[in-house]
Amino acid sequence: MGELISNLSPAVWFAISGAFAVKLLELAELHKVPKLERPDLKDWLYWVPFLVMPVLGGWLAYAYVSSNTVLSPILAINVGVSAPLVLRAMAQINPLDSGPVNTPDDA
Repeated sequence: MGELISNLSPAVWFAISGAFAVKLLELAELHKVPKLERPDLKDWLYWVPFLVMPVLGGWLAYAYVSSNTVLSPILAINVGVSAPLVLRAMAQINPLDSGPVNTPDDA
């Protein structure tokens, strides 16, 4: 496991950092939420996304790198930040449930 982690591409680490930064920004914004609406920070379920989101971001960057896509550091951070949105959109698409595609006559 340690060897796998040490052999990860820098792009994967940038993506992990980008996803983790999003969660830190959300945490930093909690002071704006009324006290009664703030999450229970003692509940371990609150902290699960702090692990899951960086793993998803790193996994998506790893998929890019494994596909021989060159990710600059800024692009890798963007992949990490947007990974949950990209994966959610991919999960919502059901290719078996798609209806006919209507294109305009002049297309």
